[in-house]
Amino acid sequence: MADPLQLSSAAPDNLGGLSDGVGSAFMTTPSISAGVSPRSSPSTDQRPDDDQTNCLQSLGQDTESGSSSERPKFITQRNYSLIVPETGERVRRRITLSPFDSIGQSSGRERLVEDYDLDNDPGEESAFLINGNANEARALVPKSTFISRWVSRRYAIFKRRIKRLVQTMRFIKWINDHILFHEFTRPLKCSLTYFLASFTVFSSTISSLLGTGDSKHLTATVTVYFHPSRTIGSMIEALAFAELALIYSTFLSYCSMVTAATFRKLDLLWVGHAIVLVLFCAGGLGSLALMKHKIGKQTFNTACSVASTAFTRILVREGSVQEGRVSFSNILQVGVLVNLGVFVSATVCFLVFPVTAISKLKKACKDLMGTYTHILVIITRSFLSGTWGSKTEIEELFDAAGSLISSLDTSIQEAKYEHYIRGTETEYFLQLRLIKSIESIMQHLGGLRSSWQMQWHLTNLQEGDTRSSCGELFDIFVYYLGPPMKSLTFTVKGILEVLPFNDQNFGPYDVSLNSQFAPSLNMALDLFSSARMKGLKEIYAQEIFAQQENRAELAIHLEKVASTCGQFSQGLVDLAREILSILDLLKQYEDYVSSGRPRSWWWLLFWKTNPKRVQTAVNGLEEGDVTVPSNLVHLFNDDNIGAKYQTDASRDPWRLKVWRAFRMFRRNDVRFGIKVGVGALLFTLAAYIPQTRDIFSHYRGEWGLVTFVVMMNISIGGTTSSVLYRLGGTVIGCYSAWLIWYIFPSNRVVLSLTGLLIAFPCFCIILGWKTNGAFGRFVLLAFNITALYSYSLSQNDVDRDDDNEDEGGVRPIVSDIAFHRLVSVSCGVLWSLVITAYIWPMSARATLKRKLSILWIRMGLLWKNDPLNSLTSRGELLKPYVTIQDEQKLQKSLLNMRTLISAAKNEFRLKGPFPKNHYETIMNTTQEILDVYHNMNSMIMKDLYASERESQMIAYTLEERRELSNRIFLLFYLIAAALRLNLPLPYDLPNTVHARDRMIVKVNEYRMKQLSEDAGTEDDFVLFYAFILATMSINDGLLDIIASLQEIYGSVEEEALSI
Repeated sequence: MADPLQLSSAAPDNLGGLSDGVGSAFMTTPSISAGVSPRSSPSTDQRPDDDQTNCLQSLGQDTESGSSSERPKFITQRNYSLIVPETGERVRRRITLSPFDSIGQSSGRERLVEDYDLDNDPGEESAFLINGNANEARALVPKSTFISRWVSRRYAIFKRRIKRLVQTMRFIKWINDHILFHEFTRPLKCSLTYFLASFTVFSSTISSLLGTGDSKHLTATVTVYFHPSRTIGSMIEALAFAELALIYSTFLSYCSMVTAATFRKLDLLWVGHAIVLVLFCAGGLGSLALMKHKIGKQTFNTACSVASTAFTRILVREGSVQEGRVSFSNILQVGVLVNLGVFVSATVCFLVFPVTAISKLKKACKDLMGTYTHILVIITRSFLSGTWGSKTEIEELFDAAGSLISSLDTSIQEAKYEHYIRGTETEYFLQLRLIKSIESIMQHLGGLRSSWQMQWHLTNLQEGDTRSSCGELFDIFVYYLGPPMKSLTFTVKGILEVLPFNDQNFGPYDVSLNSQFAPSLNMALDLFSSARMKGLKEIYAQEIFAQQENRAELAIHLEKVASTCGQFSQGLVDLAREILSILDLLKQYEDYVSSGRPRSWWWLLFWKTNPKRVQTAVNGLEEGDVTVPSNLVHLFNDDNIGAKYQTDASRDPWRLKVWRAFRMFRRNDVRFGIKVGVGALLFTLAAYIPQTRDIFSHYRGEWGLVTFVVMMNISIGGTTSSVLYRLGGTVIGCYSAWLIWYIFPSNRVVLSLTGLLIAFPCFCIILGWKTNGAFGRFVLLAFNITALYSYSLSQNDVDRDDDNEDEGGVRPIVSDIAFHRLVSVSCGVLWSLVITAYIWPMSARATLKRKLSILWIRMGLLWKNDPLNSLTSRGELLKPYVTIQDEQKLQKSLLNMRTLISAAKNEFRLKGPFPKNHYETIMNTTQEILDVYHNMNSMIMKDLYASERESQMIAYTLEERRELSNRIFLLFYLIAAALRLNLPLPYDLPNTVHARDRMIVKVNEYRMKQLSEDAGTEDDFVLFYAFILATMSINDGLLDIIASLQEIYGSVEEEALSI
């Protein structure tokens, strides 16, 4: 065996990742000069599973007290037992968790070779040699022979060539996936669809089959909204929504005609028009807007746009309703044109570069697991080494993981329709359960991140003796628990990076499951649990825990560090157990695939329930449901005084009962639907008044009506955000069509090819611009209306009753048509601004402040109720903790508020621009606090029954926890009030530190009592670890929110304090 000192000095050159910090191959031990006295030989006598060389090497830094901000460190080289996940073999090696060069570039086997040293010293137990290792190839023949050297060289050359070939193939695949597909094929499919749809106008054969009329450009218009750049599952969903929307628009059109015709026979046509405008125009279009906002799916939004276009054509353009006659031919022609556009788009989606949601789902799963692996490695390395340098990278990785989770949620909904059509419903439910389990890993990683952030806060951001004491205690914990943590992390990492699907050989994503993974992970958990128990006994046997000087202060530091380290280690265990559940689901998935994917179409039997269906959906938060639920109202008052404020609901005045009965009309989404309906009625009124009907028809007012309905948004900022883009797009589209027509008049070949060329960049904008894709859409729609409509006029393809002489007839005046389009669209845009601003105006800023303040109140009530009070002893009735279980609704509320920030920045105000960055910081901090709530809820839901010692601790710390919870609630209450009043917070705020420290001292008293009696285990304190860490994280988050509010409302105008 080599000299230990030589090993310790040379090893850093060969190690990556964790090798430069505590808990790795070079472990930091607590400083003896600092008063910490770990036992001299823990590695040989008490740690039989460790090969430790007790070689201490000074870092060469000044370690005198007060001379340096760094804690004195000593380094020792240590090996530790680990479980190889692919084989289940237990080996002893120096563990290094190397950072990835890029996410997902290496397979599990490649990473195993990089992650631990396979070269064995004589006499050590043999490690598993993975195929492909150059050391194995060189060992096949004697090195002294010429043949062995020749084979080694050839093997190395062959290996390099194979590696280059694999890299080249991966690069080509990346180019195809990320550049060719996303940047070229998607808009190409859409452009091709628009080109084919324009044949309804430019092809005389197809045009004659569709009859006469100037509305045949409607087919191309539909393809602009109903584009094929979507997965097959999304297209199936869009087809279903489009057909339902078309049926709805047909119903409105028919009812409008019948109503007008009926009252015409009674010589009361004006009454019929009034009913049509109120019931079908306002009610029909308003209900579409309401459902569009309520459902919030892109495919449903597209269907609503198609339905609005079809209905407004009948309502104000065809003239049947105005004249009071029923014309089934008009309804039929519009329906055929719309369906033809939908059919063309669906055909291109299914046949040209088809993309399945199932493949996207599996790819997103693979990428997400790679991101998880990267996060786990960096957090563990940073936690054990006490570094903060990877904070930015961690935030970027969490953002990437969040985007992938959103993609998973979308893909699984789209994949459902593909599975239903294929008859693989069982596979869908298995995938759904798998996705939910994979997404839950994000919460476990969030808990690990919270522990890491709190560890850094305790050891680096505290002042004076607090920082030094926490650092010394943390060194003790990491010295004993660091190697077991790294060992478990190594096994988890090796499994994570190859799950859940395999994409080798660039084929379809198949289930990637090694039968040895589950036993290996169970062995790793057993190894970690035993090592953790031994390590904790050694930790609490140190002399520092027996000293009586500054006992209260030491107890506070001890419990903070113990909570941080204990919660981190417990987080690793929870993560490993979650992976075990994923492995079990993958085993079921693999068995299903092996059985040949049995087919079933249970969804056709809608009156029955599929026995294999698993209910995983969570009811969403209703729009406007922002008041405090009745089961939380009592939390505003103490139990002993709340009864005096209760009133008998039966004695409420009738006016209050009426006000409560009309609660639905106070919801923002209902008001939005009413606004759209009233605005559409007033805009359409000009088409039914004889004095204005000709003007409305001359300027093609139906285009303005469609623009109004499509453009309306629930908030002022959402409506104003796209005004300039829509107007600019209309100008460009109209006059580009006029220019092409001026150069090549009535040339259908040039017009159709020009449409294809213009459609490509327009669809690039529609698909590529996340916020203002309407610009490309309105450019193409304006070109479509101007060019295709003009060509229809030039071919005399109009109804007999239509009078188009004002636009040139068979010699269309394209400049007038373009101007009419511009005027009509401009009127629709301006009218939407007027309705948004003056009929029940809903400011995004005001709505954001109201909802966010109520969210904070509810979060404060969550903690005021004290999550630990929901636990009960076995044999007693469960006490439901409703507020914590409501956490997912709060998450959805916060997600909806993020859209308000984007809308609020577009609202004009004289005080200056909206402080978007500050509000995003506040929202991110609020999200972190909600993550803390989720972690606490997860700990509670594992077992709603408290153990005997947990019940004792809950009773022992009751008063301290109650005081702490009330102070946290008061902070939530104050920031909510400050946000609603637009006032800064006072400088002297309720302090939670002393209340928390008193609770921590009580926990430490109980711990010392248990240690003296040699009773209980560390598992009895896991729940309190989570509670202490949660209160620390919530307090820090509230302080960050308060700092942001002070920056927003730092100065107060005199007007704000006037009475």
